[in-house]
Amino acid sequence: MQDDLLNRVANQLHSIAIHVLRRARVTDKEGGLTPERLSLLSILAYSGPKSISDLAAIEMVSLPAITRIVNYLEGLELVSRDRKSDDGRIVRVTATKKGLQLMEEGRRRRVQHVAEELSSLGNLELMVVAEATTLLERIDHRYLEPAKRAQAN
Repeated sequence: MQDDLLNRVANQLHSIAIHVLRRARVTDKEGGLTPERLSLLSILAYSGPKSISDLAAIEMVSLPAITRIVNYLEGLELVSRDRKSDDGRIVRVTATKKGLQLMEEGRRRRVQHVAEELSSLGNLELMVVAEATTLLERIDHRYLEPAKRAQAN
């Protein structure tokens, strides 16, 4: 019984998350970047500076593909490249202030879109969703904490 409930909830959450984010994604067009470019900028904006090879691994694409995206974003002054001080061979890519601002504007538009979808719920229903998101954050933090510790090293 527990496995059936667990799998049913996991399946529902998976489907709902995909559908909600897919609908919210329509707002990304206002930012003027392709999904691939937005994805890379998002990584830098919310996870901090990364090397080209780290970005390629995260995005699961080749080094030349990441380099092309970084070159494009750098041309728009959304990212910058810096040499790591202790090893000049390593280049770190960082979101610029302009890049961070673009990502925050995009996030604001997406959140507004999701909020509009949630506006049809009553207060009690909205409180249930709020409690569910609190529980889901507990799961999310389990995965984020090891990544943050690894980043600090």
